[in-house]
Amino acid sequence: MNWKSPVPAWSRRSALKSMLLASLLVLSAPVLSQQGTTLPAPGEQEEAEPGPVNQQQALERVRALFDGDIISITEVETEEGETRFRIRMDNEGNIFTVFVDPATGRVSRD
Repeated sequence: MNWKSPVPAWSRRSALKSMLLASLLVLSAPVLSQQGTTLPAPGEQEEAEPGPVNQQQALERVRALFDGDIISITEVETEEGETRFRIRMDNEGNIFTVFVDPATGRVSRD
């Protein structure tokens, strides 16, 4: 006996996709509420572990956020007299600079 479902196959697939999407949203809601509802702007970082970081931890944070090879890392002083790590990177010929505040671990591109 060849039995056919009263619901077309495309409709079942669509319903399944909707249920999967709804499940993902429900499962991700606690994560979003813990981290805030807005995503960080490009070049900004959501604080993973606030607090002081050493040179190695600064490199790990930058590698997690940006693609490319590390060219150099140096400690520089800002005009305000604060120290931060200046990390030069190369991404397929595009050289750019990233800064990490050792006191807070904040990563920026300014």
